[in-house]
Amino acid sequence: MRIILIGAGKLGNQLYKSIISNKVVKIIQWVNRSAKKNETSEGVSIVKKASNYENVDLYLLAVSDDSIGTISGSLPRDAFVVHTAGSKSLNSISQKRAGVFYPLQSFSKNKDVDFSKISVGIESKIRTDINLLKKLAKSIKASVFEINSQQRQKLHLAAVLVNNFTNHLFVEAAEICKKNDLSFNLLKPIIQETFEKIETLSPQDAQTGPAIRRDEKTIKKHLKLIESSYLKSIYKLFSSAIQNNKDDK
Repeated sequence: MRIILIGAGKLGNQLYKSIISNKVVKIIQWVNRSAKKNETSEGVSIVKKASNYENVDLYLLAVSDDSIGTISGSLPRDAFVVHTAGSKSLNSISQKRAGVFYPLQSFSKNKDVDFSKISVGIESKIRTDINLLKKLAKSIKASVFEINSQQRQKLHLAAVLVNNFTNHLFVEAAEICKKNDLSFNLLKPIIQETFEKIETLSPQDAQTGPAIRRDEKTIKKHLKLIESSYLKSIYKLFSSAIQNNKDDK
């Protein structure tokens, strides 16, 4: 199976590292705009713009959401073009043979990921193309599940809540620790416990804290300690949401 990988951001780099290490899928060209010049590395042609259109099974776009339409539009009309975005529909690609290969994970520059621990959501306009996506997922040892565009967009929303928003709360907690000469490492056991609980409990059953106990004295004390009006509003919003969620059950 021969592919052209387009994109060298966080996801593009991780896909490149994982795919070149297997013998099932061969990257014949990696489109990397940050490349200083066209070169060949580990048998892969690294270029600024895709150019070799012969004998390619699929084009894998690991690019920004806004550029999917433009880039796919520059590729051959009969090509199988696949994007990796969680929030973009299958119709973002103009080719008749369009697909989605969505790794449900967050990616960082300085941390490699193990795709064997990642689930990949796949979708294709033409049913027979789904087998190519399954083959690609299998080559990097990822588990795979079929999902339509509407489901995937909702799943992406849920992923933003549990990953991106949660990480921002880590940022705020780390800032409180820093201002008070405390190590953020002190919080890591409770963070770990929080995530371990939902392995066996539902998120609702795992909820703890002053809000769900309706401990108004502690809530008021915390609000007095918070200096930032922005963080204070978040604390109030989350406390109210937790209490309302309990009341609705």
